[in-house]
Amino acid sequence: MTQHEIDALAEDLGVFARRLHSERIGPHLSATHVHALGHLDRHGPMTAKSLAQLERVTPQSVAKAIATLQARGLVTRRSDPSDGRAHLIDLTDAGASALHDDRRLRNRWLTEAIHAECTDAERDLLWIAGRILRRVGNSPLAPP
Repeated sequence: MTQHEIDALAEDLGVFARRLHSERIGPHLSATHVHALGHLDRHGPMTAKSLAQLERVTPQSVAKAIATLQARGLVTRRSDPSDGRAHLIDLTDAGASALHDDRRLRNRWLTEAIHAECTDAERDLLWIAGRILRRVGNSPLAPP
């Protein structure tokens, strides 16, 4: 791909991500909060360090998000039985409910937009592109 194509792709992905994130249930759940809740939903209880690694952010950033989520009753903290110095972060029922409500609204918009804007062939390509983008996004390669 040329630099122009890479720039255009990055801009296109940004436009899409901003729109998808704008379809949230409200300002009380930021993208950071939803991502943290999503990791806990998919992977189960984990330490703040593990959550920071999955999010590719600093432990301090995760600590702030966890504190906010805990204050809102969306996660709990408990001692890690395998490491007394660490805590495991658990998703509460309220956290799971908030996450699923958020997903439902965003997925409704996404479903409607894809059906309104895409042909059957384009829908198939989007599915394939999503798998590729996940793989690229999870690439361990560092920027040059």
